[in-house]
Amino acid sequence: MNINELIFKLDDSYSEDDFYYITSFLNALNTAGKSKNTIYSYFRDLKVFFDFKNNNELLKKIPINNLKPININIYYSYLVSEKGNSTISINRKKYVLKLFFEYLIETEVLTKSPIPKESIIKSKSKVKSKLPTYLEIDEIQKINNSIMDYYKDKFAKSRDFFIINLFLHTGLRISELISLDIGDMEKTKKTDFLSIIGKGNKERIVPINIEELAKELHDNDNLIEKYLEYRYAMDTDDDALFVSHKGKRLSARYIQIALKKIISYSNIGKDITPHKLRHTFATHFLKNGANLRLVQEVLGHSSISTTQIYTHSNKQDLMDAMKKNNIKY
Repeated sequence: MNINELIFKLDDSYSEDDFYYITSFLNALNTAGKSKNTIYSYFRDLKVFFDFKNNNELLKKIPINNLKPININIYYSYLVSEKGNSTISINRKKYVLKLFFEYLIETEVLTKSPIPKESIIKSKSKVKSKLPTYLEIDEIQKINNSIMDYYKDKFAKSRDFFIINLFLHTGLRISELISLDIGDMEKTKKTDFLSIIGKGNKERIVPINIEELAKELHDNDNLIEKYLEYRYAMDTDDDALFVSHKGKRLSARYIQIALKKIISYSNIGKDITPHKLRHTFATHFLKNGANLRLVQEVLGHSSISTTQIYTHSNKQDLMDAMKKNNIKY
């Protein structure tokens, strides 16, 4: 990854030391084999801290090696009160900042981390975690119907129908989906499994039967099979499964924009991204009886605590059931 492209995003409020420490940290992540998405995500969260520090009248005068826990707590307060970040977002930013300072200790820039220990002042009420947005079954049907109406181009229609429903039936990350090659689909047709290289270069197996998927979707126009026919017939050196008209691998940005247009056209009233299609898969997988460990394995989560955010759906189902079947004595 070209680290300089990220560094160019920093403005003149950053000191020479800031530039040096951030560049060194990002290079270390790159050397450790972290993915482009991970490095960019860490950079973005780190930038939030430095932008705040460099524009705060008190903190901008304090060099990195003189920061104290009380200074970091000011930043944490800013994330809650001014930025209005969710618990998940705040915890991610805290983790990245902690990692950054641990790196500076490792490289002997600092002798002690300014990251505060757990506060002795306990919050009266916990910040609510933002529940993941997902699609209901009727909304999924509405989106699929919208694809039929929205596209005039048969190639794009069949491809994007396949992409959206592959997200919904496998829970893949967008980086994993765009990395798929046409050879992966050939193997899947024989084994009913996709072999995915996910975060941290960890391999996992995701069940998917293409023929059964087409039947389940009532794909009477055979859009999935038609896309594969289009793809096999293309004269391109690119091995990608999902390609443009020119035979080039689709970018994450392209898919995000295409999905946004389809969602807008479907008029379901939700802001749906590829990651929220992943939320949808996990939510309905749990609703249909899968246990958390199985969902964790299919999604490729390293920690089950990450998977637990999807239990919101089961809790809501339980509440609805209790209301409908209120016991009267």
